[in-house]
Amino acid sequence: MKKGIFSLLVVIFVLLGIGKVASQIRTSWQHQQNMQVSLQENIANQKAKLQAMDEDIARTQAKPRLSDHDRWLIGHLSKSREKLATVITGLEKTGQHIHRPLIRQWVGHGFMLAVFVVMAGLALSGRSNHLTKEEQRWRNSELNEIPQLQLSPGQVRHTTAPLSNASNFVTGRIKPRNRHQLGVTRSSTLTAMGLAFLLAPQGTLAVDVYYLVDTLLSTSTPLAELPWNTLSNSLMVSIPFALAGLYVLMFTTGSARIDRQRQQIQLDANGQPIEFREVESLQLNQLLTTGQRSFVNSQIQLNLRDGSSVSLLSHAGKDQMYVDLIRVALFMDKPIAVPQAN
Repeated sequence: MKKGIFSLLVVIFVLLGIGKVASQIRTSWQHQQNMQVSLQENIANQKAKLQAMDEDIARTQAKPRLSDHDRWLIGHLSKSREKLATVITGLEKTGQHIHRPLIRQWVGHGFMLAVFVVMAGLALSGRSNHLTKEEQRWRNSELNEIPQLQLSPGQVRHTTAPLSNASNFVTGRIKPRNRHQLGVTRSSTLTAMGLAFLLAPQGTLAVDVYYLVDTLLSTSTPLAELPWNTLSNSLMVSIPFALAGLYVLMFTTGSARIDRQRQQIQLDANGQPIEFREVESLQLNQLLTTGQRSFVNSQIQLNLRDGSSVSLLSHAGKDQMYVDLIRVALFMDKPIAVPQAN
């Protein structure tokens, strides 16, 4: 019942969105057509004035004798004619490019919509949230039922390591990099978010760059008269979104690596590595994160022999964190701290 209602609401939302887009396209096209008709009428009126000036000049020049006033009138009309001819040339150039704003708008919107659809598909169908058959067996098993997994009863530490970040979705997984290394990999959801920020505004920018290059190569328009203002407006939108996308892709997921050959854990590129022998145990924490909305984050914590602890990874994927904890414990051959059985 709930699934049917949810599906119905999604269908209604999609249909309303399609109707809104179709209505906006129709309105924009009608406005563009009206502008085109108005421009053509203006050009026809200006050409009629130009023809009238030519006839006045020819009629005055045809007189047998030209008075001073006739010479002045011919000079005045000739200068006015030159100005009017320049105006007509400008209007005709505008007529050649009158559809550019519409093309720019809808190519940009269409590209943005396509990016969001593709990224939504990537986020929903990505492998980060999915569990392999082995991981499903781990998830459905108690810790003491998993072969070769060591447990440390009664050694759970109640002081949790600081969270490196908090989220309400899976931001990363701990996966094998090769036979000797595990590493944190960015989730498909986070990748989709970063790519959406990075790519969404680039359609409009690409159209502006194309028109700029086309104008530069196919006309003799001076550099100062090229459409720099339109390009700069696109860059003002594109650059901040690109920076946000790059930040999401490069800095929002931990870069921890666990090297069994070197017996070291490198939490980040600049920090000091932690030796395997310094790790006493691992434990899984459930932490309530509060803000505008509250949600529970899971955290893999490394308990060190000196009494301190550090966070290896944290996000809202409880099942994914549980199986990643098992993978790390088996890989490092370290026990998982669990509460003392009653």
